[in-house]
Amino acid sequence: MEYRTDRVALSIYMASQLFDATADLYKLNPDPPPDPQELFTRFLAWTAQPPG
Repeated sequence: MEYRTDRVALSIYMASQLFDATADLYKLNPDPPPDPQELFTRFLAWTAQPPG
């Protein structure tokens, strides 16, 4: 509910989560590295969709 009316703040928050998750995933499994497109889709792409 915190970000319900502030999609920009939600996107910034999720981008920070993406950054942390990428670092963690790379440490846990560096070969093959995490797929950037898959992570973007999971963490950020949906934030651009209008709430429904």
